[in-house]
Parts: sequence; C-alpha cells; structure tokens
Amino acid sequence: MIQRLHRLRPRHALIGAASLLGLGALGLTTLEGCTEVECATPDYTRAECRVLAENEVARLRSSEGVEVRFQTDAAAEVQDHSSWAAEGVVRELGEIVEARGAHMGAYALSLRPDASSEAQEVQLRLTNVHPRALVRTLAPGGVELVAEGQGTTRSITAPVSPGQTTWVRVELDCSGYANGYRIAALGDVQTNPTQFARILERMQDEAVYAEQAGQLFVGAVMAGDLTETATEEEFIAFAEALEPASFPIALVPGNHDVYDGYQPHYNLAFGPGNYAFDVCDSHLAMLDTGSGSLAPSIIGRLPQLFAKGEQAHSLTVMHHPPYAELSAAGWSDEAMAMIMLGEFAHQDGDAVIAGHAHMLDEFDLNVAGRDIEEIIAGTAGAAQGAGHPLYGYVRLTFTGDTIERCFVEVPTPGAIPVQNTTSDMPICDEA
Repeated sequence: MIQRLHRLRPRHALIGAASLLGLGALGLTTLEGCTEVECATPDYTRAECRVLAENEVARLRSSEGVEVRFQTDAAAEVQDHSSWAAEGVVRELGEIVEARGAHMGAYALSLRPDASSEAQEVQLRLTNVHPRALVRTLAPGGVELVAEGQGTTRSITAPVSPGQTTWVRVELDCSGYANGYRIAALGDVQTNPTQFARILERMQDEAVYAEQAGQLFVGAVMAGDLTETATEEEFIAFAEALEPASFPIALVPGNHDVYDGYQPHYNLAFGPGNYAFDVCDSHLAMLDTGSGSLAPSIIGRLPQLFAKGEQAHSLTVMHHPPYAELSAAGWSDEAMAMIMLGEFAHQDGDAVIAGHAHMLDEFDLNVAGRDIEEIIAGTAGAAQGAGHPLYGYVRLTFTGDTIERCFVEVPTPGAIPVQNTTSDMPICDEA
C-alpha cells in the first residue's frame, strides 16, 4: 500500500548536497551583498533544485536516531559511512524504514545509530530489487544475514550498535546466462495509465521468454513523463501502478513530471533523476532533462556519469531526444545537448534512449566522428495523434559485443497488431 509521500526536511537539504556536489555547484559564495544559496527559495522546476532534492532523499535519520544512507557499492567496499549517494530514496513508514533502490545494479545502504540512540535493530524493507539479486547484511561483530522476500521486495531485521556501521549490499549476478540478457525501454505514460498497465502486464512475460532463450531479463528503463501534471496524487497513482511489477524499473523524469515548483514530487517518490550504474556488462547513465536542460552540476559530472570502465556497452537514458545540430525539440539550450552528446561520444557511448516524442523511431547520430544510435520509445501510452497508435516497448538484447533491438507491440483491446513499424526497428518475435 502506498502512503502519502513525505515532505522534505529543509534542515538536511543543504548538508547532503554540499557534501556531494561541492560548494561551487550549489552557488555558495563569500561575496558581500545580497546573495542567496542555490534553491534556498525552492523552485523544483529548476534542474539544480532537483539535484539538491535527490541527494536529500537519499538519506534519513530515523525516529530512533539511526542514520540510514544510500551508498555506492565502492563505498561499501571500503566501509566509508561518511559519504552517501543518490542511489535511491529512503523514508520511514511507521516502524519500518523503506528504501527504494533507483536501479538494478549494485548499491548499498549504511545504518549507523548516533551516540544517544538506544536502537538495537532496524526493520528494513527494500523495494525495486531484482528477484535474483542477493541482498546481504554485514553487522558489527561480523554477523552476516541474507534478506528474505519475494518479487522485488526484501525485508531484513538489521542489528545496529551505537558508533558502528551496519552495511546492506544489493548485487545482481548475471553469470549463468550464456545467451546474454535483455532490458526493456519505454517512456511517456501521461494520461493513459490504463494502456501502461497493459504494457506492464506484457513485460511480466519478458522474464519467462528470456529464460526460455537462455537469457536474463534485467528490468526496464523509463524515459520520463510518468504523469501529466506532476501532482502528488498522480505520482502516488503511478507508484501503485508499478506495484505488480516482478522486475526492477529505473526511471528519469520528463517535463510533465516537474511542473510543480513547490515540491519535488518525482524525487520524493522515486529518488534520483541523475545517476549511473553497471549491470551485467553494460553501463547506464540516467539523466534528468525534465526542464529541457541539465543542471550545471550534472554537466560537470558527465565524465564521471558516462565512464563505463571495463563494461562492454554504454547507454544513456533521458527524456528529451538530443539531435546533433538540431536539439530544439524540447531542449531549452541546444549547446547543452551537444556538450552532453560530445562527452558521451568521447567515452565511447553506444546508444541514447529517449522519449518526449510520442512515437517509435531510431537513427544514427555522428558525433565527433563516432556513430551513436538514438532510440525514441515514447510508446508507453501517451496520445500519438491521428492514425494507428503504436504502444509497447523496445526490447534490447545484449549478446557479446552486439545490442539487438526490436519492438514489442501491446495494442489496445480490439486493435489489429501491426506487421511493421514506421521506423527500421522490426517487430519482435513472441519470445
């Protein structure tokens, strides 16, 4: 059951973001005169304010005095509780601390009671977890526990001790699938959650078909416009619509998700809009372009977000499609789109996945001498104008060095399925 989303606590907002982004990124200054800290007067239609929000919701001091923080897997390796990262959203629901991970890659949580806390344990519930992921806890004294649960939810009673840190780590093992793995991609639900529910039901079958083909269904990525007017009620309804999902879903906001300047409803519900993760042998960078731009602090972090390391594939997901030399379709600053594409090309990026345009399309961009595939998958339910609408999702299949893509159509009741798409992307076989 989805409860009403918690409001931000302003006393934490500056602390978290300053630690992660640096004082310069927040617009802090020592100049004399009339100055204001970045987003001291909140306007969450601005991308930089949402960066502050996504870092704010990634940690929580519970009512029992336990600091719960999302962490990178690298921080867990060295057990550095002093940091935290925008890897999800954590909230307290009665006696339970609930943490929704933003993605299907590896991440961690740290739990540390303050000196005055009398807490001996934390009832922790993790959501949006891959059914095959391993969730284990390393408590003070070397006690190791494995979380229990079914589907995308795990629950664990984590022992805690004042002055010491308990670590919870989440990791998906992709080994054992000789024929690779699959990821679904789509965006733009808006005013048609009914059709999106049909698409979600069809995606439930993807894991079965993948297993039959010797592949792992990793989950889905959604390129924004989850709601129509960005109200709290719409985000609650969308969160409820995701509850039946038997696979994790990584999200970014679209322009329809950031209309409310007074509360960051997207971040309160789903956490970060800017983050990156590795899963299997792919690196995915998720970007918040809901305002038609990127936050200045995120522009500065693009080399880090796009760094794929030893991963074979690199993808980036955002709402607004970037078109080389013609980015005006929703971007407020074409130069910013080109900076992003340039860095993605420089770091050997393979494909951009976007929505915004309510259609299916794919084409190649040549950026700095490198061909980048762009896939527009605005097919999750939003109106497509006159003619036969094409609803469904893109199936990406990763096998060795190749990424194959096809479209899984989910027609409306009574509609005749299409045989071909208007793009070069083929219709998928049933399996």
